[in-house]
Amino acid sequence: MITNLSGSTADIAGINVADGKSITASTWDESVDVSREYKGLWLNLDSKLNSNGINLQNVSIQLPLRQIDLDTVNTNIKNNDKWGYLTNCSTFASKIWNSIASDSSKVDAGAMNTPASLAKSITKVGEAESYTLLKYNTSSPHYDSVYYGYPPIKSNNNN
Repeated sequence: MITNLSGSTADIAGINVADGKSITASTWDESVDVSREYKGLWLNLDSKLNSNGINLQNVSIQLPLRQIDLDTVNTNIKNNDKWGYLTNCSTFASKIWNSIASDSSKVDAGAMNTPASLAKSITKVGEAESYTLLKYNTSSPHYDSVYYGYPPIKSNNNN
């Protein structure tokens, strides 16, 4: 999840996000009913699933972004609009985080990238680096419509 705290509207993953609002970016295959229309990048799908009672198990750390960092994140989101067994959600999340993290804060999704390996790595980095560590059942409010792809296309599943 990326929260805009810039004081003005910011472009995050191709969406104009108002100050104080957040957007989630993740990749999904077609196994989740609402994502059947696309296999790859989804914006706000995680927050919609949580608001619809699907309890995603989340572990996260947070880091402030400068504009140069956000530019890097946006480029990496654009260049990683895909999902596959070897380029899955944990691959996407670790690539985005590692593109702006210091060497001591890099995360590892494992040899065969898995959410469990990435969660373990995030927890380890969060504890070692004294980041704000958010564990278990952390949900994000659903702030906006759900989009897929890059450039973002509004999903038909926005109810």
